Amino acid sequence: MSKRDLKILFFVITAPFAALGVFTVIITGYVVCTYDDSITIKPEVEILSPDGVHKAVVFTAAWGGGAGGKSHSVAVLNSSDSLDESVYRSDRTVIAVRCCDSIDVNWLNDSMLHVRYIKEDEYAVYRVTKKWNEISIDYDEIETTAATPTLHVP
Repeated sequence: MSKRDLKILFFVITAPFAALGVFTVIITGYVVCTYDDSITIKPEVEILSPDGVHKAVVFTAAWGGGAGGKSHSVAVLNSSDSLDESVYRSDRTVIAVRCCDSIDVNWLNDSMLHVRYIKEDEYAVYRVTKKWNEISIDYDEIETTAATPTLHVP
């Protein structure tokens, strides 16, 4: 094989890989420049605590356009605070559930919030109690609206 034939063979083998590399760099640059990480927040209901110091805000958060996602969320705020994107990304959002049929929130007393939600395709009841600052939060994840779990209020 002559030197010229080797050069042609080398070009035929490496040129597609070089083109693929350039194409990858262009596509990656496009994705990075056009990626939208903004979140659309839509408040649904605000429930004041019995003492009026805090409020639980039930809202939907959507991101990523048509191919993105959506979650039903609950944030606990001071009664004078407002809901914005920074709340969703902070620990003030005490629950964010994707694939959720419905979410109900009510205050059991000044410092205990009860959150009840129904997830799609779940066949069990989960009960969890968590603390957020000075507020206890009871979560019930249930399979149907007919289920009424018994709550233990500490």
